[in-house]
Amino acid sequence: MKDLAFQGTWRTYQQKILDDLANLIGEDGLHIVAAPGSGKTILGLEVMRRLGEATLILAPSKTIRDQWAQRLRMMFLPANVAEPDWISHDLRAPGAVTIITYQALHAAFSGHTSDEETLDSEEEGSDGAQAGEPGKQETEKARKKIIAKLREEKVRTLVLDEAHHLRNEWWKALTMLKEALGKPTVVALTATPPYDVDPQEWDRYQALCGPIDGEISVPELVLQGDLCPHQDYVHFSLPSTLEAQKLAEFRAEVGDFIETLLKSAEFKQAILRHPWITQPIENVEHILDDARFFSSMLIFLNSQYVDLPQSTLDILDVKAREIPDLTLEWIEALLNGVIYTYRDDFGEAEQIIRYQQERLREIKAVDHGKVRLTDPRSVQKLLVSSVSKLDAIVDIARLESVSMRDELRMVILSDYIRKDTLPTSAADLPPLGRMGVVPIFETLRRSGLDLKLGILTGSMVLIPAGSKAILDEIADHLGIGAEHMRYQQAAFDAGFVSVELEGEWSRNIVHMITELFGRGGITVLVGTQALLGEGWDAPSVNTLILASTVGSYVLSNQMRGRAIRIDPQKPQKTANVWHLAVIDPEKLEQRIPLRFGRKSTDRKAPDPFDTMTIDLGSDVDALKRRFYAFEGLSFGEPPLIESSFQRLMLGSARWNARGVDDINTMMERWAIDRQSLKARWHSALRSKRAVARMQETLESNYAPKGLVNWNTTKFLFAQSAAIAGMIVNGFLHGLRGAHIRSLQQLELVLFVVFALLAIFSLPGALKAGRLLLRNGSLEGSMKQVGTTVLEALHHIGVIKTELGKISVEATLDENGIIYCRLEGATTIERSRFLDALREVLVPPQNPRYIVVRRSTFWRLKRVDYHAVPSLIGRKREDAVYFAKLWNRYVGDSDLIYTRSVQGRLILLQFRAKSFASAFTRKTDRVSRWE
Repeated sequence: MKDLAFQGTWRTYQQKILDDLANLIGEDGLHIVAAPGSGKTILGLEVMRRLGEATLILAPSKTIRDQWAQRLRMMFLPANVAEPDWISHDLRAPGAVTIITYQALHAAFSGHTSDEETLDSEEEGSDGAQAGEPGKQETEKARKKIIAKLREEKVRTLVLDEAHHLRNEWWKALTMLKEALGKPTVVALTATPPYDVDPQEWDRYQALCGPIDGEISVPELVLQGDLCPHQDYVHFSLPSTLEAQKLAEFRAEVGDFIETLLKSAEFKQAILRHPWITQPIENVEHILDDARFFSSMLIFLNSQYVDLPQSTLDILDVKAREIPDLTLEWIEALLNGVIYTYRDDFGEAEQIIRYQQERLREIKAVDHGKVRLTDPRSVQKLLVSSVSKLDAIVDIARLESVSMRDELRMVILSDYIRKDTLPTSAADLPPLGRMGVVPIFETLRRSGLDLKLGILTGSMVLIPAGSKAILDEIADHLGIGAEHMRYQQAAFDAGFVSVELEGEWSRNIVHMITELFGRGGITVLVGTQALLGEGWDAPSVNTLILASTVGSYVLSNQMRGRAIRIDPQKPQKTANVWHLAVIDPEKLEQRIPLRFGRKSTDRKAPDPFDTMTIDLGSDVDALKRRFYAFEGLSFGEPPLIESSFQRLMLGSARWNARGVDDINTMMERWAIDRQSLKARWHSALRSKRAVARMQETLESNYAPKGLVNWNTTKFLFAQSAAIAGMIVNGFLHGLRGAHIRSLQQLELVLFVVFALLAIFSLPGALKAGRLLLRNGSLEGSMKQVGTTVLEALHHIGVIKTELGKISVEATLDENGIIYCRLEGATTIERSRFLDALREVLVPPQNPRYIVVRRSTFWRLKRVDYHAVPSLIGRKREDAVYFAKLWNRYVGDSDLIYTRSVQGRLILLQFRAKSFASAFTRKTDRVSRWE
């Protein structure tokens, strides 16, 4: 490693970390969080070089593993130098630098004979699992042998690339390795820390990687010129005629089924005879265990015009008129309880239940032993894999090829290869009925567009025949002779050839095709997200189409990272990232009756944060979730940088067939105006703050008001009355001065009464006044709730930063939405704070403790319920501490333990009332550049 020297120029954030490296690297090593494309690999290699010890580098895939070796050779060694022999890819024969995958470590520790397993699951149904597990003795022997080899090589540095989404068994192997090497220096690099996992899993992650030493966001990197300006666009489409027909048939069958169910006297009698309905008091424990099923029975019977016994309603503390309408969701809950969970309770009705179960199976409304009437897996799969997305890809490719011409470098990522759809001859043109790499390639090939198409997957590589000479030149530059390369003309089109590399040379195929793509030998490259979706470095990509169904936080962010890298050859680069979504036409045209019985409406309850008030189906819902994983430029004026789907500004869109075309036209108009995109990023990056950064905020349409209850206001009322009385007394005193003697006695009485009233109400008035100053506005209330959560989390050690350095900020916008965030804390502390605050603000689900505020004003009674956050509610003493803080900052409340019979009943009653509430407490987490 003595010959290593960085051959380039450090980026701003890289130089800052390297300048402070001595202070950053402690006993926990170094843990850096930076966006995809920010140059973490180069930084990791430089840190390794400076440490100067034998190193084991672990990567999440073979593609990323190979890129570590390529970066080391290209950026740290003189030009045209072959890979040194001290670099190893075999854990059983480690070198000064050994580069492997996490799965290879697990395989070696488990005694598997293969060096690498198939990590990239590119065909449906493949999970890359090993066949046959060695015995415990063999596993222990293999592990000891590997550790001995690493010790012999004196490996003292571990570099962990994206060590956050590993299988449980890989975690175990990595933890054992770290312990066996005796506290090696760990250099952890990631773009997406698992902030969304539970605290236990985060602690495990941090124990492995150490606390985060440096974090840099996408906007910061764009501001510094280390990532390019970019924008997300969505192409909406409707299912094909055949797909729409299948959806309509399913929904019609569901409607027929429900109509028959509601007319079934036998089914109604079965529900009426259930012991929870006939003997609710005797079965209260069971009801508390499954309040949703109990509620579904009441809602069903109410829709059937059954007069429910008052004793039954008393369990939930509701009146008949407060029972919500019957919906598909409530029918699902009812049927799942009757057919599966509590079937033994319906012994006398077995025949009618069996009939309903068979009917549901016939219409394919059962998924893995669960009734699904709204969006069963078959419907979700039909939408997400709709062939209409193939047409959308052609539309996008046509638009971008006309706009970018020879400069186009488009990548399309899909989940599966679908090799079986590859034509066998020029005349073989099978219909394309599924999404996948080959169907996308074939659709574009048949479209007649002037594109240089290619395929790059772990088992299939296809390039234009005319680009073979360029690939030969690239191979020669890498020292790969012609004898190691095998070309074969495609049977279906002489314009394409498949490519294979023999033996160890096959490790270079991704790099070679990437280079070919950069040179323009391929302008549209289709591949799998498994191979190219994470860690693949292709700076020339300027257009990305995500034809993958992945909606996870980690992979969504990683896939976008393929396009937003800067290109040294094209300093003015901008990138378009296209998402595909298919609208459910049945919901678009509101053909699904959502409610049945006494009341009927086709509209869902409004979401205060979703400007798109219409339900567009499961595929659009998945896309909305995906948009929470990353921040980007809004379409509004002035442009903002924020996360969430709302930044696309589609609230006023018309959601019909013509309206969808208008939306796509608008997206296309934005997409071709790349010059404007750069200007908008420049505008959005301006900040009034001394140091601009991403701020994660909790939005809420609700804040607990500390003064909206009689228990508090009565003191202010009494104090005000006392003051008013003394004023009246003074007035009477003035009259007495005017020789009206008969008022002397009245004056004395009033003085004594109001003086005593003032003294009596003074303590309460002082407290009420203090709460009024704090909670006199919605944002004031939110700040006090936030302070309660903050101090409780600090008390139990979840937040470690000194309280004096942290502050809770709350603001209110013109729409009545309150924004709350934590200033001065670490990223994980902010995440934990917002999670806990959200638990307080939304209706309690099943917390261990709740705080209950009861108030009465004349005949009006009000009860407010709030969950004690799960992190705080684990121990009674912590919950008690939270309650004391709540009483101090928000208002007097009772702490209730919900695992007791009485406590669970109180929680049940609140949940029942929340079902019927027209106002729904709602929160949302959004990141915004400020």
